Amino acid sequence: MADSLPLSMAESVLGKLGSLALEEFFLAWGLETDLEKIKRNLKVIEAVLLDAEQQLSLNPRIKIWLDNLKQVLYDAEDVVDEFECEALRSKVVKSGKTTRKVIRRGLPL
Repeated sequence: MADSLPLSMAESVLGKLGSLALEEFFLAWGLETDLEKIKRNLKVIEAVLLDAEQQLSLNPRIKIWLDNLKQVLYDAEDVVDEFECEALRSKVVKSGKTTRKVIRRGLPL
């Protein structure tokens, strides 16, 4: 089989979108329909990638397309990571435990 990096990246992004913290974040911002739309699109991309990787030996232009898609998926993964970090940060702030994590030992408030 051909280089399956784009497929594994799409699966990774899809898995991250399914994280509880991220789903709560999207729900809090009223973006749950957008999240579901993104998940559906990624599932379609996974199916197309499987087909493209099987056709790679027949059409060299598919390699160019897959290389371009890799970059798009890297960007998508970066965006999802940023959302996930923000979701986790929001959880920590809501829990009220940020003060203990920020203050260094021995320094007054």
